Amino acid sequence: MNGLQNDQALQPFRLEGETKMNIQALLKEPIPTGELLANLRSRLEPIAAKSKYIADNMPELVQATIASAEEAYRGMLKLPGTGGVREFVGNPPCWLERRHNDNEFLWQLNRMTHWQDLLEAYSLTRDEKYGRKVIEEMLDWIATVEIREEMIDYPIEYFSQCHPLRALELGIRNYKTWPLVLEHLGHTELFTEDVLERYLWAVHMQIRMLRKVSPILWPKADHNHFLMECLGILTTALYFPELREAEEWKAFAIDGIERCALAQLTEDGGQIEGCPSYHNGCMFWFGLAVVLAKRFQFEFSDRYMELLRTNLDYSIYSLRPTGKCVPVGDSHANHLAVMGGVYGYLALGDMTWLGLATNLIDMREIMSEASKHVWRALDVRRFYEDLKGLQGKYYECDKLTTFWNRTLHQAIIRSGWDAEALSFLFACRSPVQNFHAHIDLMSFDFTALGKNMVCDPGIFCYREDEDRRKFKSANYHSTLLIDERDHFEYLGSFAYGPQKIGEIYNVEDRGFYQIASAYHLNYEPIVHHRHIALVDRRFVVIADRVEGLERSGVQRYFHLDFTEVEIAADAVVAASDIANLGIYTEPRGEADLLPGRLSDVNDVARASTRVRFQGTYSGTVTFVTVLAPYKGGQAPAVSIRPFADGYYELDCGEHYEVTVKERDMTIRKPI
Repeated sequence: MNGLQNDQALQPFRLEGETKMNIQALLKEPIPTGELLANLRSRLEPIAAKSKYIADNMPELVQATIASAEEAYRGMLKLPGTGGVREFVGNPPCWLERRHNDNEFLWQLNRMTHWQDLLEAYSLTRDEKYGRKVIEEMLDWIATVEIREEMIDYPIEYFSQCHPLRALELGIRNYKTWPLVLEHLGHTELFTEDVLERYLWAVHMQIRMLRKVSPILWPKADHNHFLMECLGILTTALYFPELREAEEWKAFAIDGIERCALAQLTEDGGQIEGCPSYHNGCMFWFGLAVVLAKRFQFEFSDRYMELLRTNLDYSIYSLRPTGKCVPVGDSHANHLAVMGGVYGYLALGDMTWLGLATNLIDMREIMSEASKHVWRALDVRRFYEDLKGLQGKYYECDKLTTFWNRTLHQAIIRSGWDAEALSFLFACRSPVQNFHAHIDLMSFDFTALGKNMVCDPGIFCYREDEDRRKFKSANYHSTLLIDERDHFEYLGSFAYGPQKIGEIYNVEDRGFYQIASAYHLNYEPIVHHRHIALVDRRFVVIADRVEGLERSGVQRYFHLDFTEVEIAADAVVAASDIANLGIYTEPRGEADLLPGRLSDVNDVARASTRVRFQGTYSGTVTFVTVLAPYKGGQAPAVSIRPFADGYYELDCGEHYEVTVKERDMTIRKPI
């Protein structure tokens, strides 16, 4: 299999010179391969009807799919390490080649995500070159990647290393991309009996490995990897009930996915890792399990369905009013809240989450993101028509604007559910749940008036390099440092030193202001409390109370999504053509502007500005900061006047009295 050289390759597919595989030993009962293929075809989706409806009604999706398929056909893929552009990966791909000092390059190449575009393009156009390209790549992978019986008993560490048989890739291939080969090509002459035998042998070996190692790797079921690995096992069992292990695999996978729900989906809503991107991925994975249950006629428990519904809310809460999720932890600022909404609809028949997303995200983006999943809808016509029904409407909701997840130690406070709303996400969780977390205790992300203002930097990459360290470090977030030290030690891309207690301990709606309070002990004997409040839906007040200082350097960082930033006499002012921000603080200390970077997708970053206020202090010190967003050329007049015992008078268009104590901040409007 040396790749597609030209269109003359579009002849009946033959496997010349290869030994026919005997798959009978894999089955409960020996049956001819032709009968097995007929059984498989009886279980497949009506892909021709789906394709016709999509082709007739979704021209933009069709055009985008074919354009992406053409790139994939030429071996041009966008992967981690390629800098956000497509790169030639071989034709067929060089499956074993690790590039750009990035393990994710090899891992994600071996997930074959590009097959989805090729297969959908085949179903839409019936151009055999797309289907043959996938068959060639699949058979080349089977011939290239060594899978032997004794590998099932390899040490458990082997299945976490950088090669195509890492446990996560075993799971992802077998729920996400390889089954699409069956759906799109299984009815065709391209998917011959010989191809089926090679496919089934390779899948069977992969799932046997996965069934053994996955529960050892994730005994508590508390990681998204285990969820995807269970989905791979479940999908294989559902497509091939003739396999000897199919019933046991199905039972194991269903139980595993139920355990994942109990271990990962929190009571307040939010997947346990606290990363919005991974949360939205989990809404896809948990929702897809329900779609499979509907299709193959089984059910998940009432508790599972209840947790799924509750956690779908977090997809919307963690969505900035500007339409992309807050990239806290290992997250990207993306539109994947739409994906959560799609699977809320597909699993529960409820448009609430998609409806709320339309308030904050342009409808063209909604349609683009949702359309990526239209092939998984059991009723494509109904899904598409319901989706179109959201256009041009403001979706009313009665959801609270103050959200507190006590497990994740996150508070999300907003002024409303429109694109101009003020909103912040505030987090403080120590020790961390896993190493997708960043060193960002009491950091926050703030959006106002249609503009991202104070931002979490995002992932940028997973590589073991300086970029990874920088994007995870405390001074790339909007928080307080002592002597420029991280809150805990960075040891590597997925490794930290010991951590002490840090938590959000109160979140309240107090009428004209909503407040969240947190502290952490990672600088002991120094203790830091931070209170952050949204006041009158117009501005944010932050009070940092730091105890136990002994001529200690205190640095307060604000990572701004602005490049036009000036230090004025009374404020730091950031300007853009959308909206502006004034930062007022007392005591101010020395103010510096430092370069920063913000990343929305892998390997791509844009310029930003970090504001640092710093000074040397002893004893107990309180810092009060006002973030005042505004439009127009004139910054608001804001004054912060300190008095004794943590009492401040604040003027911001109106007069307020602010009292800061160790465990609380109160705000009053004098009569």
